[in-house]
Amino acid sequence: MNTLVKFISGISGAIIACFVQTIPFALICIFAVFVDCISAFRLSLRVKVKFPEQCTGKLKSDSAKRMFGMLFMIYSVILLLYTVDKYIFTFMDMYLANITAGAFCMVQVLSILENESSCNEAKWAKALQKILIDKTKRHFDIDLSNLTNKENENTN
Repeated sequence: MNTLVKFISGISGAIIACFVQTIPFALICIFAVFVDCISAFRLSLRVKVKFPEQCTGKLKSDSAKRMFGMLFMIYSVILLLYTVDKYIFTFMDMYLANITAGAFCMVQVLSILENESSCNEAKWAKALQKILIDKTKRHFDIDLSNLTNKENENTN
């Protein structure tokens, strides 16, 4: 029994030791996703003001589920790359976890800029709209299955 407790403690300690080194990456990625969610909610409110009959301006649970899945996946990849960098490529520091977390955060920054520039009449937003996509249509409360059914009827 004592040996089993020592074994489980050793394994737990090793796992926690890996996690401790990657917690800063996780916190930065979580913060980036949190800011992206806030910008998406702000966009939803702007769309609701501009198109009140087509948008409710509410948060959607499907988006939150997708966000948690994405965070779990990116953290898993960061943890994997950190361990590969630390234990397999010991002859050089490639900083794979840093690069991956940085790339993820850059994608989130682009998403934040897309959200903030969409459905916005400010001059800086108009300039960004020339190079970024407009996410306004994602916030309309439209059943897309009706649109696809009508398109299928028109092609037949």
